[in-house]
Amino acid sequence: MALDLLVAVVAWLLGRTWPPEATFGPDGLAFDRTPVPYAAITDVRRGSVSAKPFWLAFWLPTSLIGGLIVALRPSGDFDREVVEFRAGQDRVRARWRDYRTAETFLAALHDKRPDLEVRHGVDPAAYARDHSPRLGVGGGFLAFGLGIWLFFGTWFGLQLLDQSLDRGPYPSGPTSAAIKQLTAGRSGFAPLPGVARDFSEWPCDRANDLILGPDPGAADLHLKLQGRTAQAGAVEARLRQAAGMDPDQYLQRVGPDDVDFEVDIPEDDDLYIEFSTGCVADDAVPGLRDDLAKLATAMGAG
Repeated sequence: MALDLLVAVVAWLLGRTWPPEATFGPDGLAFDRTPVPYAAITDVRRGSVSAKPFWLAFWLPTSLIGGLIVALRPSGDFDREVVEFRAGQDRVRARWRDYRTAETFLAALHDKRPDLEVRHGVDPAAYARDHSPRLGVGGGFLAFGLGIWLFFGTWFGLQLLDQSLDRGPYPSGPTSAAIKQLTAGRSGFAPLPGVARDFSEWPCDRANDLILGPDPGAADLHLKLQGRTAQAGAVEARLRQAAGMDPDQYLQRVGPDDVDFEVDIPEDDDLYIEFSTGCVADDAVPGLRDDLAKLATAMGAG
């Protein structure tokens, strides 16, 4: 945010140094706050300055092909018309949007100094105080930087508006019903001493997780039953049957399509079962935790 503000301020200050018009007063003309007395003007010239350095500095970092196209074209293809005059030791240069605007400026100057003859030909390599956007390397890099800032600023700004989850959130009611349905009828399991149950909450990724990070208002609740027991095979087989899983299947979603309650029974020599609720709102986690605890108790894991 601070860098965005700095870029905006710098761009505004640079824009302020390039006034959009010249003011003709009784004693001199002025570009914004820079006065130029009529008596100090000794020479007026009209010519062109190439903007090729500007476009090369802009396109080369953006696209190698675009930069090569600009580099191969002659400098004259990028000429921009300027009006240049000497005022004392200073060389002042102004660039206008079109031919008619330049003619209007020269006509107004001629009214104040009719003795000055407008000559043609300027030296583009000579330093001049520019009162129009500098079409040089510095201006090209500035335009490139502002373009990149605008693109990423717009893109990241739009991403901030999307706070949706990558998956979910899923409703707690149907999720709780799916857990209770799996728990119902789970009787006859012998106690499983040495089998620990472990609850954990996983953060839920957002659709633009790279920018915003996980959603602090949602969690994926997991219950893991793990331990060494001689009954591991029988317990897992009965759970597969209850969850509608094939004998060699290790992952199954249980319940309607609008829930993400899953049973995971990976291959392991010992008992290893994991239940997950999918991403649900934080306020639903305590109730679902109780439902999972009752499921674990019904399966003999105290």
